[in-house]
Amino acid sequence: MQCRSSACLLSSFLVVTAAVWGISSFAQPASMPPSYRLVDGTSASQIPIEVVSDGLVLLRAKVNDHPGWFILDNATEGFIADREYAQRNSLGSGESVATRGGGAGEIAAGVVHDVQISLPGLDLTHRQLIVIPLKTLEPTLGHEVDGIIGSRLFDDFIIAVDYERRRVAVSLPGSYRPSGTETAIPVTLDEHGFQFVDASFTLPGAAPATAKFLIDGGADTYADIYKPFADAHRLPPPAMKLLDEPGTSTGGTTEARIGRAARLTVGPFSIANPLFTFAQDTEGLMAASGYAGLIGAAFLERFTVVFDSRGKQILLAPNRHYHDAAEDDGSGLRIRAGGPGFHRFTVKRIVSPSPAVQAGFAIGDVIESIDDRPAGELTLTELRKMLCRTDTSCSVGVIRGMRHLRFTMKLQPLQ
Repeated sequence: MQCRSSACLLSSFLVVTAAVWGISSFAQPASMPPSYRLVDGTSASQIPIEVVSDGLVLLRAKVNDHPGWFILDNATEGFIADREYAQRNSLGSGESVATRGGGAGEIAAGVVHDVQISLPGLDLTHRQLIVIPLKTLEPTLGHEVDGIIGSRLFDDFIIAVDYERRRVAVSLPGSYRPSGTETAIPVTLDEHGFQFVDASFTLPGAAPATAKFLIDGGADTYADIYKPFADAHRLPPPAMKLLDEPGTSTGGTTEARIGRAARLTVGPFSIANPLFTFAQDTEGLMAASGYAGLIGAAFLERFTVVFDSRGKQILLAPNRHYHDAAEDDGSGLRIRAGGPGFHRFTVKRIVSPSPAVQAGFAIGDVIESIDDRPAGELTLTELRKMLCRTDTSCSVGVIRGMRHLRFTMKLQPLQ
């Protein structure tokens, strides 16, 4: 199980949840209602995916036959395309509107009608596409991002995400057959079709609590607690050790504090010592009220997850990572990826105190190797995972200006 990137080397958590709230009322042209085509008539199985950061799923899709990499996210409304991708492929920017994402800032968005969105084995025709800037997410993920396949897919189909085998299946509701290993967890749906679940959690020095959480496969976190709920319940408790972690989202920057909980429980499934994010924002998504916060992909990737909105349930089947420890960064380095293939890893921030400070790292250092692995052989997700091996030592080669330096540090838990 890889370390959680938002408290590890990524100086943020990724939130693409509800990026298009406020523009869902833009209607599809009446002449051509949305439709679909499944190659085999009932399902599209074995769709390959990549899993980056802490459980974020990316897959190859096409808009009007133009390929790109798309985040699969049940808690983003509709279908999203990056503005540069849309311009490059002459999709247009559509009618202009303003909306909000995870941060406090507004997003300049466009609405393009009557496009075809294609996944392997499935065509979604006469669809509405929201166009917003997404390229700012790429350095935090170390991966190309051209769009988001959002909630409209989950509204109409049953979606099974097999994180371990790196594949997704899309099925018509009447054709899906569970394997028998899953446990059904009831969910409630809001007006956007987003799924909410009751979950229990225990924080250090506090009694166990149960609350309503959004299930969000597009947030690389175990759980986020929003400020209205935290303030009402006097959270986090004084006994929690917290780190300040500024964030990145579709709506700009967010402010958060991160600490280690004692336990997170959904139905019969329980994760020990997960990291919790306490949002500090007073505007935007992370200041939403009416529910406690979200449960994210770092929790979900321990399962095969079946999203069944029509049946008002999700099905969870633990995979071989279910019992893995909830690891975390032990260095204090916060790294961004760039360059060809996203193999240029630059230190953007350093937590203090931390092993990175003691070793002598500086902001702007470019990592060229870790132990005996050249940076060119690593993804950002793999590099972060290597820095989660707490209570071990690692040797990191860096470029600083014209000099090549090497630092050794003993990785230690920061929370």
